[in-house]
Amino acid sequence: MELCILFVVPIPSFGKSGDLPPGIHPATLDEVELRFGGASTKRKQVAERLRRIHDFACGTGHLARFIIFGSFVTDKPEPNDVDIVMIMDDAFDAGTFQGEAAPLF
Repeated sequence: MELCILFVVPIPSFGKSGDLPPGIHPATLDEVELRFGGASTKRKQVAERLRRIHDFACGTGHLARFIIFGSFVTDKPEPNDVDIVMIMDDAFDAGTFQGEAAPLF
């Protein structure tokens, strides 16, 4: 069973304020990138960072939830970053990671 899932499809439309409606909106990473990651060069760069972080977290085998929020999932043309919360399962041990993945955990 694949636990590396992000946000039920389709992702809803933005409200008048440019935000998604309140709630949890499940989606695959591909759906998130398609919806939010291609409108500008900056959005593409942020989406690439998101993919790298998700790949590291998913690669541990311990990722339980990957939650994306903030300006990346709005209609803001140039988000500066992507805000995430990663929830790892109980067997996860952040002390075992070295190299590029270490600061992530």
